[in-house]
Amino acid sequence: MTSRDFIRAEADNTDRIILYKEGLFWKAYERSAYILCMQVRPFKPTKKSLKSLDGGRIVSVGFPWKHEEKYIGALERLESSDERLTLAAASAIDPADFEAWKALLPLHTSAATRAAEVGAAPTGPEPPRRDERTHPIVTRMPDELSPARTREETSCDRLPLPAGGNADFTLSTACVVAERIRQFNLAESTPMECMLFISDLKKTLQTTP
Repeated sequence: MTSRDFIRAEADNTDRIILYKEGLFWKAYERSAYILCMQVRPFKPTKKSLKSLDGGRIVSVGFPWKHEEKYIGALERLESSDERLTLAAASAIDPADFEAWKALLPLHTSAATRAAEVGAAPTGPEPPRRDERTHPIVTRMPDELSPARTREETSCDRLPLPAGGNADFTLSTACVVAERIRQFNLAESTPMECMLFISDLKKTLQTTP
């Protein structure tokens, strides 16, 4: 079956979980994936943009078929074959809830795509450099990596305040936050994990001068 076939099979689904055997896994798509995540277990869904769908997005979840009893053993089986399994949902879903859930999921990109984006050569002339004390992006290294800077200099070095703001934090703190943001894997994180990450960053920045 193709991705379009999976989407057509899910178009009117509100009360079933349709699983397809793909290699060593059972896979569920679209509304079936949503029902699994909401009513069975908090699986980690994957949302992809496919050329075969003209750039459209499809959501899926999967688990090893050898361990199906662990994941779906308690669910009623409506249809069963070697390649497809249909289960009864605990309750019917609202299609609007599924669409809202799908829209919030981060878009998955392959490792090759991410590498190509990082390694892409810049085009056009290099933009003029701004004075680092007035530019919102921190370009200097923190104290522990820059021995030429003294503690006295660092203690007085503050980032510019946003208009009307009252936050104040050291350059070292800003560098730490910037590095945490750089290392955060947005593509592989759930909306809830992203919210918790932002909340933790705010706590880090809310320091006393």
